[in-house]
Amino acid sequence: MNPSLVVKRDGSEVPFERNRIASAIASAQHAVGLDDSDLAGELAQVVEEQLSRLCDQPRLGIEDIQDAVIHVLQESGHYETAIAFTRYRDARERFRRSRRLAGEILIAPNLTIIELDGRRRPWSRAWLAERLVARYGLDAKSADDALVQVESFLADSSATELPIPLLLSLVDAALVRCGKHAAAADRSPLRIDRDELRTILATATNGVNATLSAGRMALGQLSAAESLPPQVAVLHDRGRLWIDGLDDPRRGSRLTATVDGHSHPWLVLTNAFQFAAEARASWRRIDIVLPASILGHLERGAAMLTAPIRALAELTTVFLYCDGRTPLLAEWPFTGAPVSIATFNDDFLLLRDLQARRLPLLSGAHLMQGGYRHRVAVDVALNAQGLEGEFSQMDGLAMATASAIRIRLGQLGASACFQEAELRFAIFGLPPSSPSNEYLERQVVQEGQRLGLTLQRSSHLTDEACAHLARLLG
Repeated sequence: MNPSLVVKRDGSEVPFERNRIASAIASAQHAVGLDDSDLAGELAQVVEEQLSRLCDQPRLGIEDIQDAVIHVLQESGHYETAIAFTRYRDARERFRRSRRLAGEILIAPNLTIIELDGRRRPWSRAWLAERLVARYGLDAKSADDALVQVESFLADSSATELPIPLLLSLVDAALVRCGKHAAAADRSPLRIDRDELRTILATATNGVNATLSAGRMALGQLSAAESLPPQVAVLHDRGRLWIDGLDDPRRGSRLTATVDGHSHPWLVLTNAFQFAAEARASWRRIDIVLPASILGHLERGAAMLTAPIRALAELTTVFLYCDGRTPLLAEWPFTGAPVSIATFNDDFLLLRDLQARRLPLLSGAHLMQGGYRHRVAVDVALNAQGLEGEFSQMDGLAMATASAIRIRLGQLGASACFQEAELRFAIFGLPPSSPSNEYLERQVVQEGQRLGLTLQRSSHLTDEACAHLARLLG
């Protein structure tokens, strides 16, 4: 029999609506980083069909419907969503229990609220309820539920004054306890570290510089919080996905350039400084390869070149090109500076020496030619550790990767200049020749094509990517 009425916990009856089930499933999906309203609607239809087969009367209890939702989610393989739905259900039950214990009416706290402009106002339940409706978009009942939690927090406190940011923090905590996670996340205030602001004020030359620096901090938080789809954010936070520059949207793409060789070392360094200064004005991640003649001068004892190369390394990462190994590594004069080696071909022993010094290695025949320019618009690393044979999870990782690359291109102001650039991704954690490795690579490339992007597989993982992905291994 098709259900037509739902009996709520207070005994009242409301019409059965499939859309409310779909909305509840979508909320559980959001809690695990998924955003698929079509799937939520399909699952809600399955729940309705399940109830039609099992119920023998038009009235159904709310608990029976929730049991059916959990059963359908588990049977269809959406285990994480089922767990999130169960946690929300338990949280709401604990909240109802605590509300009954606290009583529907609490004694108003003896409290003064301090506004951001310094004005003071006595505690007013009606004022806060109105603010919750206006600020968080809550309905009257949800606002009242949150108020009960806030007042229960304050009842155990001896505070007589409360700044408005601290009160809003209590509201955020109350919304989470009431199961309104989305409302708390969407409207929670930005948190700027006070010590960082004090440092900015102490070091800024004038008030305008301090204001700009503080504004950048706030904009960076807002960009990180609101520019990423939930699935990208979840995988990034878990260490599954690394996107170069995603932690700092103002940082530019990586640009690699080789300087023309010349017999006069000072002319080479002058050209390198000029290019680095010009490129740094618009690109903050720059690698410059100096020709083999510079390394030759250093090997012959030209110590006067050490200081200017160190100065150049303050603007960019510097690579000294050599045809093979160099005795200079035995007494490396650039310890602590981002100065490394570039070679024609990969060399295992040289790579091992550089890794011991925590220095990167560049290799390739193109690096010996002056005037070479190469831009990596987006560099991405995927950690597929433990995903062998988990094709559905790899599908999600591939979709999030393509989405993250498109977002990063938007942060960089993608235009015609990026059409010649590389969009690279590297995969970590799967055997190179395994079917899962080939499947994940194929899915990433296909997802990129679906978004109009040409993605290329790379075997190179930067130090930043390794440090990020190591979070799963720790």
